[in-house]
Amino acid sequence: MTDLLSETDLARVPLPADVVGFGFAEMRYLLSLHETESSAMTARSLGLDEVAPDAEWVGAAGISSLLARGLVAADRDRAVSRGEAALLEVLFSRGHRWSGVGFRDVDDGEGDVLVVIEGPGAVGLLQPRPFGTWFVSLSADPAHVADPSDLVAASILEARELHPGVGFAIETRTLEGLVGRRYARPAPDGWLVSDTLQGKQHRRGLTDTAAVVRATLTGVGDLGE
Repeated sequence: MTDLLSETDLARVPLPADVVGFGFAEMRYLLSLHETESSAMTARSLGLDEVAPDAEWVGAAGISSLLARGLVAADRDRAVSRGEAALLEVLFSRGHRWSGVGFRDVDDGEGDVLVVIEGPGAVGLLQPRPFGTWFVSLSADPAHVADPSDLVAASILEARELHPGVGFAIETRTLEGLVGRRYARPAPDGWLVSDTLQGKQHRRGLTDTAAVVRATLTGVGDLGE
């Protein structure tokens, strides 16, 4: 749809490339569709595991919003997720690996969070934004599904480019428990990486970022080597 105010100060706010925005009620609704161990793990990973007050109204608001955006189709007395909402529904209910990436800028103390959910046929990168919204980037590329390390590393390197003082911590879990954890502090042209907060640091270049991520996601590898 054409933005009728595109040439004014009231034009729509553009989203980053390949990102779809989801609101709080929409996320709650999609999480509520299936009661599985994966959906419970997803809710904890996203910080949405507490039962919302007026949950019935929140669900109704979520389904209404998704329907208005073409991300849900009405089928008699039920709703069927479509497009990006359908992929999120699968990831939320059938995810098998969850990673949290915490960013912190050592210069100004500012931080950010990225949640990575891997599931059958898709991988999602989710970032919380103001007013309970989430920016979601999804991929069904078989190469990314098999190994999302490059996708995650690209987000980390983008943050580093925007904020040269940024470091990150990454932790990966499955339903069986912890897989891996790494801490990376900014260093000239790279990182100082350790497997504990106060552990021995190993220098790695920016080009090693994907290897550091991969070692964390799989639990295989010595600090990205």
